[in-house]
Amino acid sequence: MREIVKFIMGNWAVVLPVSILVLVLPFVASKYFPNNPVISAVRQVFKVFFTNRINVLVIFVSVYLFGFFSAIINEQFSIGEAIFGTTYGIVLYGMMFWIGFIVCILVLDIVLFSFHTEPKYTTYKLAIEWVLISSPFIYWVVRYNQWIFLVAVLAFLIGQYLRRPYIFKILQ
Repeated sequence: MREIVKFIMGNWAVVLPVSILVLVLPFVASKYFPNNPVISAVRQVFKVFFTNRINVLVIFVSVYLFGFFSAIINEQFSIGEAIFGTTYGIVLYGMMFWIGFIVCILVLDIVLFSFHTEPKYTTYKLAIEWVLISSPFIYWVVRYNQWIFLVAVLAFLIGQYLRRPYIFKILQ
């Protein structure tokens, strides 16, 4: 994983345009080829993937608030120290978590939502995603007694629940 991050950071001028091209290409291609079922299916999967912004926002806000109040109450930090420490901890120190989370959810969205697109199994698919991605964090709660992982797991569950109606709308 470290080598991947080093490659991305070292070659960001190439990786960024290629990433944008890969994300935008299905939407542009569907305008020129509106009846192509492959492009429509890829576009639909990307629309489902883009609903993950709800998960990222819910997890970020809940973990940030937990970290902020934990720093003030448990660690006796000042408000400035708590803001800086929480921001650093979640954005910079947690960068590997965010990259891993986005990659895992992308792969699971592709696998679960590209082959069977009926909306009636969406709740089960979201529950499978939640169980598979949350399992290591539940283990870390028990092993390391760090409650921030439990907050992240519960926030991810709430994010999956909030994301469900948008996926229903996309799949119909």
